Amino acid sequence: MSDTNAIKWLKAQRVDFEVFTYQFTEIGADHAAEAIDRPLEAVCKTLIVEATGQSYWVAIIPGDQRFDARLMASAVDAGHVELAAQPAAEKVTGYRVGGISPLATRRKLPVIIEESLLALDRIIVNGGRRGVLVELATEDLVNILNARPANICR
Repeated sequence: MSDTNAIKWLKAQRVDFEVFTYQFTEIGADHAAEAIDRPLEAVCKTLIVEATGQSYWVAIIPGDQRFDARLMASAVDAGHVELAAQPAAEKVTGYRVGGISPLATRRKLPVIIEESLLALDRIIVNGGRRGVLVELATEDLVNILNARPANICR
């Protein structure tokens, strides 16, 4: 299998990471965590969030938590946010839903990471294709994405 854009970009950043592949059958961090035998709290969901005025953000949250739009709106100082519709999410990232990575998106998007993830040494995010995940140091992910921590889950 060839490298995804996300994996190529990670290599260019010169950070250590590990790739996991699995047989993709269904969207969901719970399915991915089970497939690679990793804890759900370390397998992250990458959500594309649309704020008032058609600005888009990436939200990275633990697989075992629920996204809270009101907390996200407060974190990005927007009147209202909602999850982007599938076509919009795919258009701005260049990835298919179920394979959306926070890495090497088509448009450079600002990133908010759920602050509770900072307690983990390593986290797993989508690698840019359904059935491909990458694990890396949380600190490295925050640094290369210039991600801003905030409480965005309930």
